[in-house]
Amino acid sequence: MKTIRYFATLFYYDGVQIFEARDIIGGHYIAVMIESVDDRDRYILVGAEPEKLRQFRTGELDLLSLLVDGAEESWFIAKPQNDFNLPLILEIQSSPLKDHPDFLPESGFVLHDIPANTDTILEARTRNNLVLEFAVEPPEAAEKHQIHASTLAGLLLHLQTLVKHAHNTTLRDMPVGSRRNHNVVDACFFNIVIPAAPGSFRVVLEAASAPDVFGVSTLSLALERIDCFFEHVNEPKQTLEIVKAHKGHLAGAYLRLLRFLVDNNTYLSYSWAEPRFQNPKHYSVTKTQAVSLVEYLSGVSNIGAETVILQGVLDKADRGNGTWRIITEETGVSGKIKQDGPSLAGLKIGNRYSFTCLEEIEETQGGARTKIAFLDGT
Repeated sequence: MKTIRYFATLFYYDGVQIFEARDIIGGHYIAVMIESVDDRDRYILVGAEPEKLRQFRTGELDLLSLLVDGAEESWFIAKPQNDFNLPLILEIQSSPLKDHPDFLPESGFVLHDIPANTDTILEARTRNNLVLEFAVEPPEAAEKHQIHASTLAGLLLHLQTLVKHAHNTTLRDMPVGSRRNHNVVDACFFNIVIPAAPGSFRVVLEAASAPDVFGVSTLSLALERIDCFFEHVNEPKQTLEIVKAHKGHLAGAYLRLLRFLVDNNTYLSYSWAEPRFQNPKHYSVTKTQAVSLVEYLSGVSNIGAETVILQGVLDKADRGNGTWRIITEETGVSGKIKQDGPSLAGLKIGNRYSFTCLEEIEETQGGARTKIAFLDGT
């Protein structure tokens, strides 16, 4: 018997109604709920050609056609186990699927009644995933469709860092129980799927981690948080209030991105969407706007600094130059006392301490580094 596993939810309503599945050699399947017996959902499962499955995801092909075409060779009754990550329990069927009209949907059921009106929406539906695309126009792209490798690498790094800190902030604001459910290792990361699309130099990214079986993605909440920074790019005072509300690594990452745009003489335009969207979220900032924002925001002290508490064994304390090192449960952390800050006098090597520090990410020629300043130790 084949080993087939759940891959992604396509339609959710009081439970997973339709999902995509894959076998161990990459074969594609579509599963549609037909009934629930003893609190166990049962699905019809048929093979699906990748192109027809794509057409169904984008709303070009209805579900009935997809099922009937896929069941010509064979079909199954599938039952998920308690964990959707485990292989499906399969029962191969001998009679044709068309002899079971009660199992078949009505003609005309499609995932999206409204056709995709932008490339971003189409990409999100095709991939059944959150998609982010951005466009820039640096000087080297004026005559040819090109961009310096260093510019592209720096832009990707700044954008991914901004998303990472927005995602971390989003998780911190969630209840502890919900936070555990979404603390996936790659939940805040993107993969490049189209490195250079036509038009302005345009790059398309796809979420590295697909939404859960309920269709929930904390990455979308992180992007909504980032959108707030770009809603008032013509109004530095309003942007300043948003930055103050997110003072710390997120605000620092935003300011570093703006400085990067200024230094590389380019604007930034981005759009993002989930498959369920009818219209993408779209924002942009010109170089002129970025210059104004950088000048305005640079006057805020410690804009990118966050207070952190480190607990562990003191490994080093040099009162002469103010450097120190503490060994926590996870790793060793080094830092320096803040200018005009407290002294390291009286601290003993080998004793356990709780250090209150100011953590700030500084720009360097090679990217960025973390600087940790000692504020207090007990």
